[in-house]
Amino acid sequence: MARKSRKYGEDVPFSLTSMMDMMTIILVFMIKNIDAEGQLVTQAENLILPVSTSKVQAKEVSLTVIVDKGFVVIDNAKIVPTEDVLNNEMEVDKYPLAKIDSVLKERRTAEQEHALKMGLPADEAGNIIVQIDKNIPYDAMYKVMAVCGYSGYTNIAFAVLMKNGGEE
Repeated sequence: MARKSRKYGEDVPFSLTSMMDMMTIILVFMIKNIDAEGQLVTQAENLILPVSTSKVQAKEVSLTVIVDKGFVVIDNAKIVPTEDVLNNEMEVDKYPLAKIDSVLKERRTAEQEHALKMGLPADEAGNIIVQIDKNIPYDAMYKVMAVCGYSGYTNIAFAVLMKNGGEE
């Protein structure tokens, strides 16, 4: 078979060499910017997370609770003002904590139903990640975590910034 030879005077619609250079640069840029393990949770923009030396990471995220200076936020929905949580005397059946509890129980029920549909045990469904500003008083964190446990969430993790040289 004879090969078809190319005439040097023909116009080529695009330059393959330039496209390969461009794709290589994009690939290197993406590899450099993408974390190998991935980020499970996006940090809320108005939070200053505490720093931790632990390298243990949550495996799965189903619900995110954010406690900042203004509000307690559950899955991007503002539930109650943080000031109201601080002023409450740890009474789960009264306004601020009761509202958080009702939202968490509603989400917990939906997660259990979804787990049953998937053929998984309903008791294991329901991981929660709590993002708390490091300047929020301990009292608010304690009350929010107690309500999470009271609502049936037993697997609670904190979102923190990882410090270099963490421990296992």
